[in-house]
Amino acid sequence: FYCLNVKSGTFFMNYRLMDIIRVYGGIFMKKHWFLLACIMLMTGCQAVNGQILNANESDMPGDFNFLIDYGICGNNRIDTYSGTFTKDLIIAGTETIDFTIPADKMREIYHAFAEYEVSGLPDDINSEIDLNIAGRSYTTHEPYAVYALTYTCNEETRTIVCNDGGPWYADSGPPDTRGRLVAFVTYITEYIYSTEDYKNMSPAEGGYL
Repeated sequence: FYCLNVKSGTFFMNYRLMDIIRVYGGIFMKKHWFLLACIMLMTGCQAVNGQILNANESDMPGDFNFLIDYGICGNNRIDTYSGTFTKDLIIAGTETIDFTIPADKMREIYHAFAEYEVSGLPDDINSEIDLNIAGRSYTTHEPYAVYALTYTCNEETRTIVCNDGGPWYADSGPPDTRGRLVAFVTYITEYIYSTEDYKNMSPAEGGYL
């Protein structure tokens, strides 16, 4: 601003970028993107895919839940519907414990869900690979990791699956959609592995070749 006058409790302000409306006892500004950006910086908001997410407020849908089977043969499971976690102990079988993710962490996971655009992934990521393209070679391997996500959000329930064994294009590898799903699952599992509940579980016996 370049001028400020005060007279009888009434404020006048000239501003180069925004129109300011003069009213007795105060000043109101018209909506501008510059103002919105300032508010976002002050309140901790972030914009994800055009949607404003505020980590300080409960903007997560009330029905947001998920179940993820992951790892070799998909033998690990995190299930927020039932509040449990299952660990693959390999030759010793599996172990399941009660495991509830706190509300603030669930909001962070929901923000990651939006950031990785999980709702935009295809139901079967492996089906994106066209095996009929002439001149292209493919790679596969076993045993392979499985990523199977079932989620509920805004009264919609979907399942997204990815078999990490391929086939993938040999010259480009897995598609970007696989990377987004794996990144989302990894975000969650890194939190799980950091908790005392997980650290107190039985160790796995043996290994996969």
